[in-house]
Amino acid sequence: MKLVLGSLLEELLKDYEKYHSSMYFMFKKTEEHYVFTDVNQALLQAVNQQRADFVGQTIDTAIHLGNEATRTKLKTIYPLVWSGKKAIFYCFPDRNVDIFIITYLEPEYEKGEVIQVRGRCASFNKNEFQDTLQHLEDFVTFEMLPE
Repeated sequence: MKLVLGSLLEELLKDYEKYHSSMYFMFKKTEEHYVFTDVNQALLQAVNQQRADFVGQTIDTAIHLGNEATRTKLKTIYPLVWSGKKAIFYCFPDRNVDIFIITYLEPEYEKGEVIQVRGRCASFNKNEFQDTLQHLEDFVTFEMLPE
């Protein structure tokens, strides 16, 4: 039996969203920059941010997106997703140290072209996973091949 990680994650996110508020953000590519175009209130509340902190901002200009290492990793991930791949990563928001966020990035298409990317998120309390998290780096990414 072939297990497809993307399908499994999609089902887990749907299940998560039955019990928790949906959290998402969107970005588009403008020239050589990835610009955040939308972020919902549930995600903003989870990371203690304001809409203006993201919408209209890029990886370089969003003030609380993370340190330089995080920004560098995002600059590697976003082009992969813009090229049609899906990616999963988790990170620790700097404005809410009690949680970590798992993000699933998926391109959205119009007439066969990527027009934007949707990031679906799930937040988890770090205390519930303390034994596991102490062995992990600050940021881990998994690239998923197209199904």
